[in-house]
Amino acid sequence: MPVAQIYLPQGASTLEQRRALVKGVTDVIVSVENLPPSARPYVTVLVNEIPDGGWGVAGHGYALSEIPELVQKGARTDPDVPQQ
Repeated sequence: MPVAQIYLPQGASTLEQRRALVKGVTDVIVSVENLPPSARPYVTVLVNEIPDGGWGVAGHGYALSEIPELVQKGARTDPDVPQQ
């Protein structure tokens, strides 16, 4: 049966948020795959928390405190490399 893996920065979500995420992803998989309700117990969702500083985009590692700014800017370039 399907397995989904989700990666989140460590400490970025509460237990309740992770549970809601698991339920939501399970709902989507069951719907998209057109699975019968009896298959729900066999859909696995793994939430992996990445340690602070272990999250990287475009060659630059970020701390949890920097991620909101990254998302806000829509950054997909290395901030340590001058842009042309």
